[in-house]
Amino acid sequence: MPSLELMTEEVQVWVASLEVSDARYNELSRILSREEKGRAEGMVPILARRFVVARGILRTLLSGFTGTAATKLHFTYGTSGKPSLTDHDIHFNISHSAELGLFAFTPDRPVGVDVENERPVRRLLDVAQRFMSEDEIRSLAATAPESRDAAFLKSWVVREARLKAEGKGVWSGSDGAKSRPDLTHKLFAPRPGYIAAVAATDSDWRLYTCAMKE
Repeated sequence: MPSLELMTEEVQVWVASLEVSDARYNELSRILSREEKGRAEGMVPILARRFVVARGILRTLLSGFTGTAATKLHFTYGTSGKPSLTDHDIHFNISHSAELGLFAFTPDRPVGVDVENERPVRRLLDVAQRFMSEDEIRSLAATAPESRDAAFLKSWVVREARLKAEGKGVWSGSDGAKSRPDLTHKLFAPRPGYIAAVAATDSDWRLYTCAMKE
């Protein structure tokens, strides 16, 4: 892949389909580490295939940014599983839902991204009571039933993106509402039928979205 460039005060989010040809799948699979392939083996087939594609795309993009061969990149993981590179300072995060993957990169600040496909949410208010703040729960309860799923998903992706920017995960519970005050976020629709959010520290950054071709 040709070299890629990240400017300071910039967050790039690459949008890619996880539904690829068998030839592309095999190409991406070959650049994964033994540990990544082992993780895929423990998943059901459709999730395993999407995991392999997502990690292969991540390695490909990171190779373009760092100039290091995709197979030579080494990851470490935070307490909630957020990956980082051992030999490079680039910040990145990944999220996927259904057949769509998002890959966020920034050179100078922590970043988090989350995407969800628009769909009915089962036991929506029960989930909200477990993970969201009291203000968010009240807002959802007051939302018209026909608009409640969309409102929930918007709140959810914002919450997850902010938690991931901090290196936390979904099991942080409603404390996620108390995220660090210097985080800012942006909502966007990466493709029809999907809602996403990206979060990063401070408010001086610009969001650029890039479509990745197979």
